[in-house]
Formats: sequence, C-alpha cells, structure tokens
Amino acid sequence: MISVDEIAIHKLLTEWTDATREGRQEDILSNHAPELLVFDVLPPLKYDSAESYRASWDDWQPDTQGEMTFHLEDLEITAGDTVGYAHGVLHCGGSLPDGKTFSDTVRATFCLRKVNGKWTVFHQHISKPYDRR
Repeated sequence: MISVDEIAIHKLLTEWTDATREGRQEDILSNHAPELLVFDVLPPLKYDSAESYRASWDDWQPDTQGEMTFHLEDLEITAGDTVGYAHGVLHCGGSLPDGKTFSDTVRATFCLRKVNGKWTVFHQHISKPYDRR
C-alpha cells in the first residue's frame, strides 16, 4: 500500500520534472532546501547550496527548441515520519537550435526531510554509468 507521504514525494518530484521540462526556472528548486547538496554529472560535480546550483544552469542548460524530454521512470519511494528517499532513472533530451538532437539517461536519487509538514529535497544525486572499456 502506498502511503500519503510517498504520494506527496511523488507529486513533488513530478513538479520538479515538469518545471524543468517546461523551462520554469523559478519553480525548479521550489521544493529544495537552501542548503541543498547536489552531486551532478557535469563539472564541478558538487554544489553546496541551491543558490550555487541555480547559478550554474546558464553554463550547461541546453537551449532546446520545442518540448524537452525530462521524466523519471522506475521511481521507487520510501518515506518515514520525517525522512524519505527516492530513486529512479531520468530520461532527458531534446532538439538544439541547429537541428541536432540529444538524449541521455541517468540515475537519480533524492533524499528528503519533512520540515513543518512539508517534504523538502536536501540532497540530489544525478549520475551516469560509463563504459570502462
């Protein structure tokens, strides 16, 4: 049986993917703590706050034409009374202004705390396996 807290976390992460896909930058981190710790696939790989993570977006956020692909699959959520986590596979992609397309699949993990009755992301880890051959 899915708990009310698991449903709330799923909704929060859906809001995150929707805001990202739709380019609503002001909403992307609306459910993330200011002291957010992010490990990401792109350098510098570690961000010590939501502010530092947000400041990096213009450096790497692709300028896509039309709708961007950005959705979570195989999302597993576990929620206790005050701590929760979720992990899944994140698909992203789109078309660039020159007509080239890109597509990527990465792993995503989120650690959350319930603060004053609201679930908040405190840690986000996005990683990509690589071929060692």
